[in-house]
Amino acid sequence: MKNNQLVKIAQKLGTPIYIYNANTIKQKCKELKQNLKGINLYYACKANSNPEIIKIVYKEGFGIETVSPGEIAIAHKAGVPISKITFTCGSIDKNEIISVAKQGIRIHLDSLNQVEIFGKHFKGREVSVRLNLMVGAGHHSHVITGGPDSKFGIDISQIKELKKLAHKYNLHVTGLHQHIGSNVLNAGTFLKGVKAMFDTAILFPELNHLDFGGGFGVPYRPEEKPFDVKKFAVDMKKQIENFNKKYGKRIRISFEPGRYLVAESGSLLVKLTDIKYNPTKTFVGVNSGMNHLIRPAIYDSYHEIINISNPSGKKIKVTIAGNICESGDVFAKDRIITKPKIGDILEIKNTGAYGYAMSSEYNSRPKPKEFLMMGDKIKRI
Repeated sequence: MKNNQLVKIAQKLGTPIYIYNANTIKQKCKELKQNLKGINLYYACKANSNPEIIKIVYKEGFGIETVSPGEIAIAHKAGVPISKITFTCGSIDKNEIISVAKQGIRIHLDSLNQVEIFGKHFKGREVSVRLNLMVGAGHHSHVITGGPDSKFGIDISQIKELKKLAHKYNLHVTGLHQHIGSNVLNAGTFLKGVKAMFDTAILFPELNHLDFGGGFGVPYRPEEKPFDVKKFAVDMKKQIENFNKKYGKRIRISFEPGRYLVAESGSLLVKLTDIKYNPTKTFVGVNSGMNHLIRPAIYDSYHEIINISNPSGKKIKVTIAGNICESGDVFAKDRIITKPKIGDILEIKNTGAYGYAMSSEYNSRPKPKEFLMMGDKIKRI
């Protein structure tokens, strides 16, 4: 979207606002579908659970991966049938497990305790379990979901105990799940997790499904290279063929991309409200904050920020701060942007994932509005 278009949108609709480009989402969906042929794809909707976004992704041929009863309800309300919804989560209680299972949704059980609960209430059923195979990766320690420090999955050392529980309740382990982490840009790193799963899957004779989770990354910094989907797809195909031959039958394969589909579609538009100079820094204040986009505060995440009101002027170094009463409420430190003035519109890019979805009304400031651009039309969602 061109800078002058975004400025006009911000002036017309007000700020702060999230705006998403439907065409970008569709393009990312098509890219994965075309490269990962024959593989089941589920959108990890925690990245952006707006029903209109879910509708777009579902219409592109994706199922929906959920992590809470609330997300299940949103997906179902958006028109996604139960048969196209999966459920992955940890630290949930007996009532939640039973409720989700009774809906016929495939659950990836996350602990031996969960397997025990499931077995007591659904003897003889098929189950899928999430394993921690000691392979983890991601852009920050808080998003690495495999390895010795991860809270997720049944540890690989507990496979014997898992099998004993399955035997006790006549459960059939027909599915395995893993997720190594978020925003992985190196396809080779991702393939290490794939190999670990295939090596472990041999130990389970009744499998019909393997789910490798999500984690496909997008470049946030200008110097970062995109995840090489084409190369990954070629290598993945070889691994699948080798495993099927070794296992003796074809296994269904799934991935759960989230960020990859929606991050680059979104921008957070904010208005410059204050400029403060001190002997060492220039602070630029805006009418948004960590309550609208918390990633920089909790992950030290980088988002490209452009002064779209003055994209080609003289450049200066500034620290861009929010309007929340917290020292950590900073979008960017010592960032080079074109010289700002009060009233300018700034675009914070790549905020379609984990932006609004993680927002709050902290400091009793309202959440921003969300809009979807579909061609020349803009719709509030």
